[in-house]
Amino acid sequence: TPGGELTGYEISYQQPFTFLPGILANFGTILNYTHVESDIEYFLNNAGTQTVPLPLLNLSPETWNATLYYEDERFSARVSAAHRDLYLTGPFAGINGNDSRGKRETLNVDTAVSYTFNDHMTFTFEGINLTDQADDRWLNSTLDFTEGFEHTGRQYYVGFRYTY
Repeated sequence: TPGGELTGYEISYQQPFTFLPGILANFGTILNYTHVESDIEYFLNNAGTQTVPLPLLNLSPETWNATLYYEDERFSARVSAAHRDLYLTGPFAGINGNDSRGKRETLNVDTAVSYTFNDHMTFTFEGINLTDQADDRWLNSTLDFTEGFEHTGRQYYVGFRYTY
């Protein structure tokens, strides 16, 4: 097909809180928001005689990320949240009028902490997918059918690094 239009904007903000007194000066934040609108014509058959207007594949209309962090000479910690709206993963010319497939919206929260004991030893901890989000895929733009559901759960990692 000839494609289509894609419009949108992104706003990003990063701020260390060095203007705050004492220990609060070690905090900071990183924020961003993206909004995109698209309308692409996709073929529904190999002959190219049937099309359907759908958003651009693998592109969420709205996403945002937010991180709060703390950093000093020995200790570092951050917690981050990432939201992604529902999005299409492919047009689909299947049976029963299925016109597309996609993934449901997600909100993931991760954390990372490190402590440096001295010039040689550092301890790290990471928590991934703390909101316990699953990979939830659907079939048909009316969201009638679940195409797949995978659940890996929360993940935690502990590390220790020694340098010489």
